[in-house]
Order: sequence, then C-alpha cells, then structure tokens
Amino acid sequence: MCRQRRRKSGAANDKVKFTLSFAIISRLDTGGMMSGKAGKNREDYRKNNRGHVLKRVATGECRNRTELTKAMGLSKMSISRIVSEMMGAGILAEEGTAGSDEPGRASSALGISPNAPLAAGLLIQREYCEALLCDLKMQILRREKIFFRQDMDNDKLLDVVYQVLDTLLYREERVIGIGVSSVGPISASEGMILKPLFFFDIQNVPIVKCLEQRYHLPVFLDHDNQCAAVCEFLYGVGRGFHDVLFLGVGTGVGCGIISNGLRYRNERGLPPEIGHVSIDVNGKPCPCGSRGCVEVYTRTPEVLTKLQYHSGKRYNYKTFCTMRDNPLVENIMLDTVTKLGAAVVSTINILNSELLILGNDAVDWDDRYVREMEKIVNHRRFVEWSDPVAVRRAAFGTDAFPAGSACIVWEHVFAGNLLFESESEDE
Repeated sequence: MCRQRRRKSGAANDKVKFTLSFAIISRLDTGGMMSGKAGKNREDYRKNNRGHVLKRVATGECRNRTELTKAMGLSKMSISRIVSEMMGAGILAEEGTAGSDEPGRASSALGISPNAPLAAGLLIQREYCEALLCDLKMQILRREKIFFRQDMDNDKLLDVVYQVLDTLLYREERVIGIGVSSVGPISASEGMILKPLFFFDIQNVPIVKCLEQRYHLPVFLDHDNQCAAVCEFLYGVGRGFHDVLFLGVGTGVGCGIISNGLRYRNERGLPPEIGHVSIDVNGKPCPCGSRGCVEVYTRTPEVLTKLQYHSGKRYNYKTFCTMRDNPLVENIMLDTVTKLGAAVVSTINILNSELLILGNDAVDWDDRYVREMEKIVNHRRFVEWSDPVAVRRAAFGTDAFPAGSACIVWEHVFAGNLLFESESEDE
C-alpha cells in the first residue's frame, strides 16, 4: 500500500541544514506534550528548556530575555546562552527593542528568524484532503487542496495525500516534520486511520508509516479536533487556560481535550468522542451501534436538512446561523444548541474545563447561540463555585483544523521531543 516517493529531485527534506543539528525522534511518544518517559536526565531537561523558550517566543508569551528569565525561572546567563544558540541556528532573531518592567531600561525584542524551520500539515476530511506549510508563528505560508471523487478507497486516498504533499514539499528544505489530522476514529499510537463513519469504505490506513517511508520525516497523527484544540491552546483563544474543551460541529460532532495543559489521549492513542455521548437511550439509532447519540441530532447535514425543509429555503448552514426574526429557524437552532449543550455539560462535569471553544461549522453561530451555550453550560454544570466556563469561537475559525495538523509538529518541538542539540553546559 505504501510507496516511496517517486522523484528524487527537490526532495522535501533529505537533510535539514541548520547551525545546530536537529535530533529527529520520529517514533517517540506521539502525544507531544504527554511524554511516556519514566524519568528525565540532564539532556532531557536541556532540550525541554530550549523547547519552552522557543514556545514562549513563538506564541508571543515572552518578548525579550528579561521576560523569558522571569517566566522560565532560569538565570539570565542560561537564558542568554539558549537564545544565543537559537539565534546562531537561524531560529530566533532580534527585532528591535521591547519594553521592560525595569524603569529606564529596554531590551532587544526577540522573534522568529525568517530562516527558522517549518512544519507541514495534512488534513484529511470526508470531502477533501488539504496540505499546508506553517512557520513557528503559525502563519500559513502555502496550501494545497484536492477534493475526493466518489469512488475512494485506501489506495486512492494515499494517491491524493501524496499528490498534495509532493506539491507542497517540492524543493522545500526547511520542513522538520509532518503533522496529520484526520477524521476519526484514529489510533495515534499505531499511526492508523481506523474506520471513520461516512467516509467511503476507507479503513485501517497506516498513514504514519506510509508518509515516513515516502518523505523520510517524522510524522505525527491525531484526530482533527484534537489538533485544532492544540492550535487554539497554543496560539488562539485557549492561551492562558489550562483545561480546554474544543467542540467541532460538522459532518460529525467531535471534540478535543486539553487537560492541565496536556493533550488528552489514552494508552492506545484513541481520541475522545463527544459525538457519541447518548442524550436519549431510546433515541435514534446511530451508525456506531448506540442510540440517541448527540451526533445524530446535531451534525451539520442533519440540522441543515431540517432548516431547509421547514423554511423552504436552500440556504447553506452559515446563512441559517445568522438569520434573525425567523421563528422556525431560531427554534431549530436553539434545539440544536440545547442538545449539544447536554453532551457538553456531561463532558465538562468529568473534565472541569475552564473554556469551551466552538469550532468547525459552529464558528458561524450567531452571538445569541454562543450566549445560549454559555448559559446552558454554566447553569447545568455540577461545580458552581469556580469561575464561569467561558465559551468562545475558535480564533483560527475553520482553519483551526488544517493549522492544527501542522501545530502538533510544533507541540513536539516545544516539548523537547523534536529539538536541536547543543554542546553547551547544563542550565
């Protein structure tokens, strides 16, 4: 099934050329921030420190060496050494001056070098496949997209994947990894797309193995909603929170979970599935085998069919979401929010999330539906003494999914699992 890349000229990244050599660890713990190591030695801490410095600069948390020193709890000398190494490697660069908390003093502002490494992302949805190239600031530099035909199978899926990645990676030598986000269920630990519902007859695709063999780069796989959650947590509306629930509403209903600052996953690498929380044990049968799953009532195609039937209009989902003064539309949308809210409340009662992020088609909800979801969550959740749960639309909008695929490469970099090595002394 897997095939080696056919053309040799313009290979994506046969060897990354930086002043500091990158230690590519392709088959480490694929949970990124969730390391499976039993303990850490001094080299692990060294890599971890460098990853955290880079994370704080890339995400805008720290603007200069002074802020890094305070945030990291390391000495000024250690921070200066780390920053100097990354500047020498063409990863960080000075960008003028930044303000300082110390009166009368200013320090050099730090930013990402134009020569810094890049990450490739691959998004596999039910209708299309999209590949994109991102820098450390999560700016999308280039993207390629192909829609599927109606006769897709495993081999044809891989053909499309290779086509978009071959085009994206041609003559690009700065890519250090490929992140893959896919409709689920998937097994991240096995690098496998299992058997997603409503996705032709595609099943058991060893996507990580195939891409590693073809492109000779580390490849990381997770569920599309999990990747979107990481993207929003690091770069979007999730910054500053520790416990985040991402809700993706589309052809299916899924979620991503950040718990105590870590991307959730069990030992097998299986993602959470909020869409198959049953809200009616005697309800509609679901293709998963259960009954009354929230997905069968609230996924976009189901709701859109109701909206078009009762309104007599052929508008798209986004248009219906923003319509006002139409009682039929409002009743259907409020019913959808209420049903989704039931599953969200059950999940938040387990996780005690601080923030709910609305993603995919839910980013198009009118403000009143966002407020209604916030009202439902905070009125019905079990723990009432803590701060209210905030409900926000994804800052990346519908790009949270494709950007999230590249973002899990940076997650590994920030965790020290995919990092440069140094001969410097311990911090």
